[in-house]
Amino acid sequence: MSKNIVLIIGASSDIGLDLIKNIDEEALILAHYNNSNEKLLELSKTIKNELITLQSDLVKEEEINKLISTIEENHGTPNKIIHLAAPKFENIRFKDISWNNFQNDIDISLKSIVLLLSNFLPKLAKQKKGKVVIMLSSVVMNVPPKALTQYTTVKYALLGLVKSLASEYSDKNIQINSISPSMVETKFLDNINEKLVELSAYNHPLKRNAKVEDITPIIKMLISNESDYINGVNIPITGGGFF
Repeated sequence: MSKNIVLIIGASSDIGLDLIKNIDEEALILAHYNNSNEKLLELSKTIKNELITLQSDLVKEEEINKLISTIEENHGTPNKIIHLAAPKFENIRFKDISWNNFQNDIDISLKSIVLLLSNFLPKLAKQKKGKVVIMLSSVVMNVPPKALTQYTTVKYALLGLVKSLASEYSDKNIQINSISPSMVETKFLDNINEKLVELSAYNHPLKRNAKVEDITPIIKMLISNESDYINGVNIPITGGGFF
């Protein structure tokens, strides 16, 4: 078995696919997806590392637990965990939000990583080595955009999780960090008005939104030995924009 076991939750996302393509260390890559693993299977034919796809609907707790059991029984404990999963970005004003909107975001983005880490972190603590990277957003910096209440609330909860776990496991040589990109042009924005995406680029100092290639090198660094002295940090990736 490979020395490194890299678990990517939300691996079928544009960022997940690009990250897998750029992992150059020897590793077994466990790639989670929800609906389709077609692009992951195509990618597996072009990379040097072994890639195994794992399906799970993160809304369902029993499926998350099944995912954890499958990983442990068949592959062992992943020492590098990247959490990218989130519902597609959508503007909804607070007056129009139902609790189900909140619950869906909580389940996919927060509950899934809490359950995964509650199982894997104690095992990594015994090994005294591990890396965790959680995708946040620039909404947790300065004033968040309007009509993103449920998204912003969950991202702040994830930030709290990163900070508290980094503190609790600081003496176990486990680095737990997050990244906060500004708007990234991926399929994650499919439900956003195209004019809002264009306006975001127009108002940016570089006159463009972030690209996948702006994000993955930072994740790659955070799961490498280069981040051994970085812990509990939320790295903004905003290209000089203030959000």
